[in-house]
Amino acid sequence: MNNKDTNITPENMKKKGGLNKKYLKIGSFSITMTAVVIAVVVLINLFVCEVPTIYTKFDLSSESLYSISGETEAILAGSDEEVTFYILSQKGYEDETIIELLGRYAALNSKINVKTVDPTTNPTFIEKYTSESLSPNSVIAESAKRHYVIDYYEIFVTEYSEEELFYYYYYGQMPTGTPYFCGELKFTTAYDYVTRDDLPTTYILSGHGETALGETTLSYITAENIGIVSDYSLLTVDSLPEDCASVIINNPTSDISSDELNKLKSYIDDGGNIILITGALSYSSATMPNIASLAKHMGLEALDGIVIETNRNNYTMYPFTLLPKLGSTNEGPLSLISNTNIYVLADRSHGIVSDGTKDVIPLLSTSSGSYVTSIAGETLEKKEGDYEGSVFVGAAVEGENDSKFVWFSSAALSDQNADSYVSGGNSAVFMSTLNWMSENETSISIMAKQLSSEALTVTASQAGLWSVIVVFVIPLSVIVLGFVVWIRRRKK
Repeated sequence: MNNKDTNITPENMKKKGGLNKKYLKIGSFSITMTAVVIAVVVLINLFVCEVPTIYTKFDLSSESLYSISGETEAILAGSDEEVTFYILSQKGYEDETIIELLGRYAALNSKINVKTVDPTTNPTFIEKYTSESLSPNSVIAESAKRHYVIDYYEIFVTEYSEEELFYYYYYGQMPTGTPYFCGELKFTTAYDYVTRDDLPTTYILSGHGETALGETTLSYITAENIGIVSDYSLLTVDSLPEDCASVIINNPTSDISSDELNKLKSYIDDGGNIILITGALSYSSATMPNIASLAKHMGLEALDGIVIETNRNNYTMYPFTLLPKLGSTNEGPLSLISNTNIYVLADRSHGIVSDGTKDVIPLLSTSSGSYVTSIAGETLEKKEGDYEGSVFVGAAVEGENDSKFVWFSSAALSDQNADSYVSGGNSAVFMSTLNWMSENETSISIMAKQLSSEALTVTASQAGLWSVIVVFVIPLSVIVLGFVVWIRRRKK
């Protein structure tokens, strides 16, 4: 008989049955716990799927494509309007960057919906919004008030340098360009546009040799959802229209007429807003008495001549190329400047002073060591009788009926070349002022994000240092460490 059979006794059977029950209980407990853990994991996944992606997905892209600025957060939080973003694409072919970014918009405001519309299966959809053809992955924002169309190539933009364009036109060399992602700027502008109750319009005066605003400046204005009426003449109207939120008079070279002066005075007395930009080379109170009268109406006077700085910290290159002190950014005209550590270039300015009849808000000021001298002489040295002391080269006045008047005494304030020299400081001041007049509570000052990776540049000394570290320091450190370990092991 098998030895195993001889061990089968009632006592052994009882013991074996007890062990089986014990193992069965342990197995049942393990199965139950495994089921509970799986159920918990499934529930957690279901919960996480319902949590907005802005809290569950981190922006790990090197260009921070999905990060949302404080300006966007403020604008999204300021409206409870139902807004739908339509992505024009076939299902499954949506641009992942656009989908991800708009998903974060929806996470910040529950009234925002994101939908995909396939133009091939719904060919009449685009016709409701525009007669133009749109590229795949274009976006349309719509509310009950209005809609806003964004072509795909306005979201992903490629800019070409003048050198690249030169070689392309003359030698046929294809330019590479610099790609930018403008998604946040475009989507925030669209959201702001479709949710506003009223859209302000600025009228740009013409007929007096004014300097035309550059394309970049005009794009800044439209990005703030401020409408533009260019080349506006007061000679053909009795008064400014009701939708006129502001009037821009940009560096005129001749005076306005008495009739135009009366219309502008009536406009500002009724609560209108005016931005006046002049310069030392084109303006004087003697040659433009009506413009001087308009400024006097708001408590400001000009000091004819050119402002010269003696404080080295307040000018660059030449003593008349001013870097004036910025006024308060806590409230008022400059309160919408997002970066207060900026320079403003005020080239060839005349002085502005208060006549004492109204409270003046300083925007741009010179140092106490500056003076104003005539440009008619052969030298710009201080002469007897010249005004000496701090002056305004940018000032604002609030009049009756909430009217606002701003005077900049340098044509550089609206000049794109001067703006690029100070990395956008001039346009920041100009746009903050215009937004203040348009009663915009936030400024859409969102920069495009460069998509191409910048090359790592090192100097010759840095290259030499890293060569020594890589070729000598690191290998020697490894050898020494290995030798130390070997010695210790030998001693054991």
